[in-house]
This record gives sequence, C-alpha cells and structure tokens, in this order.
Amino acid sequence: MKQITIIGNIGSQAIRRTTSDGREIMSFSVAVSRKEGDATWFNCVGLLRNNLIDYLVKGQGVCVVGDLSAQVYKDKPDLTVNIDRIELIGRRPEENAAPVESAPEPTPAANEPSQENYTF
Repeated sequence: MKQITIIGNIGSQAIRRTTSDGREIMSFSVAVSRKEGDATWFNCVGLLRNNLIDYLVKGQGVCVVGDLSAQVYKDKPDLTVNIDRIELIGRRPEENAAPVESAPEPTPAANEPSQENYTF
C-alpha cells in the first residue's frame, strides 16, 4: 500500500458519478506546487461524502489522504489518489463564495441614550 498526503488546490469543480453497482463516487484534480508554474497534478477519486461535493470547487484548498497509484500515460505520469480522508483548508475561493453583507456604520444618534422612558 502506498499512502500519500497531498495539500494543494482543486483544479476544477468535483464531478459526481454512479458506478455500475450503484455507489456514488466523486472525482476531482488537485494541483500541488512548490513555486508558481511548477505543479504536480493528482486525480482524486473516492466515495461521495454527504454534501462535501458542493464545497469542492476550483481554487479551494484541500488536504487529501489516500492510496496512491501511479501509471504512465502518453509519456506523462498519471497519479491517482483513492481518497481515505479529505479536509478543506482555508476559505472558500472568493469567486464562488456567497456575498457577505457588512453591518452599516452606527450613526452618532444611535449611540446616544434614548429620550424615551420605559417602565418594566
């Protein structure tokens, strides 16, 4: 068994598939790089995890642990990780994140004590 831990960014939205025996699986690619432009790509495949697939979007940081299988295809390495564990890292990429509304700045009048009298 060749187990590997990779930390990188997802290359494209995860895909949901159903196997011939009815199991749902997910697959996506992860780029691992030490410096800009020098990336190693891994294909990640595993059983579908609840609603996790909705968060596996392009640019999202992930840590994937699983069994590594390596083959050569058209003179390039084909590295596939069969997922045992997956963890989201960092924030969701800005282009896919829901907009965040900020609270309005308080006005000076809002900070002053109220002139009304209340009886409890």
